[in-house]
Amino acid sequence: MRKLKVKCSRTSLLTVTRSPQWSHRMVYILVANKSYKYPSGRRSHIIYIGTTGVGAERPATSAVNKANLAFKELRGVKTIRVFIATCRGRRAMETWLHLESGLIQAFRDLYWKLPPYNKNKGRKFVKDKVFRQGALEKIILQFQNLTI
Repeated sequence: MRKLKVKCSRTSLLTVTRSPQWSHRMVYILVANKSYKYPSGRRSHIIYIGTTGVGAERPATSAVNKANLAFKELRGVKTIRVFIATCRGRRAMETWLHLESGLIQAFRDLYWKLPPYNKNKGRKFVKDKVFRQGALEKIILQFQNLTI
């Protein structure tokens, strides 16, 4: 019986970098190398906006799970990056949930539709209560003309 050949990729397939922003509760944005056109006529690279509900290892796990779906379902996706969005805490307020909801709402306001893998519309967000709308839109728009 012949021996099997072993091959190893020359480049890493997944790189995880610890950031000073890496915390127990944060919001993460998954960005693909390909942009998608939305009903508003604009294009965006964002495919998912999520939050860590269980722990700090969740962004990496979610990135791998969503990447598997995207590579299978979305045509032309070859690279997915994970970006972290955080904010300062407030007493008796789940700020990371408000931030996630605010970013999802800002995305819907700009593109008239949710990112491909988001299902919820943002439950906790109340306009003009916690975050400035312009700041949320600025975060979303920075991924509009991204080159990966």
